[in-house]
Amino acid sequence: MTRYWKRIIGGMIALSLLSACSQDEPTENSTALPEGEYPLQIGSVTLTAEVSEQPWTRVSENPTDGMSSEFKAGDAIGVSLNGETATYTYDGTAWTSEAPLYWKDKNYATVSAWYPVDETIDFTQQDEGLTYLLKADGVEAGYDTPANLTFTHQLAKVRVVLEGTKATEVQQVYVRSYPKSVNNQGDLGETTGGDPIYVPMMEATYNGQRCWEANLRKGYLDENNSFQVANADGVRVQVTQGRVNIEAGHVHTIKINVGEAQPVEGEISDDAYYLVSGIFDQQITITGGNPTIYLEDANINVSDGPAINITGGSPTIHVMGENTIGTGGSLSNYAAGIYVAQGSSVTIEGSGTSDVLRVTGGADGAAIGGYSPALNSHNPCGDITIHNVTLYAYASKAYLHNLPIGIGSTGTTACGKIEITDAIVHARGHSSLNESTPAIGAYSGVPQIVISGSTIHAHRGSYNNSCYADYIGQGGHRYGYQGGQIQYGSGSITGSTVYKYSYNVQTGSSSDEGTVVYDASGNATEQPQ
Repeated sequence: MTRYWKRIIGGMIALSLLSACSQDEPTENSTALPEGEYPLQIGSVTLTAEVSEQPWTRVSENPTDGMSSEFKAGDAIGVSLNGETATYTYDGTAWTSEAPLYWKDKNYATVSAWYPVDETIDFTQQDEGLTYLLKADGVEAGYDTPANLTFTHQLAKVRVVLEGTKATEVQQVYVRSYPKSVNNQGDLGETTGGDPIYVPMMEATYNGQRCWEANLRKGYLDENNSFQVANADGVRVQVTQGRVNIEAGHVHTIKINVGEAQPVEGEISDDAYYLVSGIFDQQITITGGNPTIYLEDANINVSDGPAINITGGSPTIHVMGENTIGTGGSLSNYAAGIYVAQGSSVTIEGSGTSDVLRVTGGADGAAIGGYSPALNSHNPCGDITIHNVTLYAYASKAYLHNLPIGIGSTGTTACGKIEITDAIVHARGHSSLNESTPAIGAYSGVPQIVISGSTIHAHRGSYNNSCYADYIGQGGHRYGYQGGQIQYGSGSITGSTVYKYSYNVQTGSSSDEGTVVYDASGNATEQPQ
């Protein structure tokens, strides 16, 4: 299969027939045919052109646009006839088989074919050549009628076009994909090889325009979670894009702006890229827009208010390397480490769990979420998404008994959705004499919590080994709710492991209280200690 998709011009390519022209016709009085004398005849093989998504229109199919494919000498296809299968190989002019299929009677039958012959297709080496899955649906043929096979693409093609001031510096583009999938004779089967990973795309040039391509399973590309770009040094950067539905047999062109990250100066309210590295002793305030904040081995520590103060918008915090966010040691600094106001949201992500972010809340403040600026005054929090990163989120002080939490809202206020995927999270709540908080959730009620493909170390708050909170879920009181559960509200926990601890605020140590393993369907199994 070529690395470029192009149409076979001039209609169907005639291939030499496998049967000898000197065969004798069978007798008219029987439907049976002499065994091994009437081989399956492949009359022609064609590949349909790909359909381009808007704003592109269907273009003429030629070698310069990459819109379809053609078979090359040495390619092999699987062929099925009456329940029997064989492999046919193209020599450039004809399809032949070392063990061809034969007709056993005069009855017409359905012939189907597929490419590749392998039972597993691999998506991980597409910088060396695109991965294909093709199928020719059954066509009627007979001992005296050749099978004319028309293949269609069973995968979706994704094409990335880079724009922006840094586009020319990109040396590799990666797309998130399952590593492998089962090939059920041309039908796409279940995924294999583990969870999705970032696989390299193939560089191509069409009509003078540089782009990057890969063939993927049909479905969708996650928002802000599907592409990475790398420069000549191999340093990868996550890029921002919307959710994209991708269909088999279609070419989906996605334009990605690769701009230069700028330093943080003043409030942020746009969709630009910002970079923070090294020691940074100023508050980062986001009031709107969808900016991307890159943290590269950054240490952000402030003594007044949240270190990152999100009062509006939906920023993405992309973590690279080892990073720390704190709010100083002052008991008077009532603040979250990362404050996410109600009505706003934050996405915290890395390129993998080797990227680490450590966040500590201030007095009566969550590490990530809401905080309480005064006694009985609580700020609710918006949506929090954590993906593909190692995160430490620790509450540090319950100064006015306002019950800070690791990830979520403090006090009695509402909390938005909390979603954790493909991450390692260490979260810790705090406690007072009679009340305590979970590691993740809210003190009052259980927010929607969705956890998948992750490892969670959940430390609920404890005071002298007395704890009344859930590990994940809601807080508790000595004379009220006693906690001790893992709750997720209207959400779910799948394919994940939760390690349970109680954190003693007097001693600063945690006790191991068991492990719960959730399978892909959300069924929980308690593991012995």
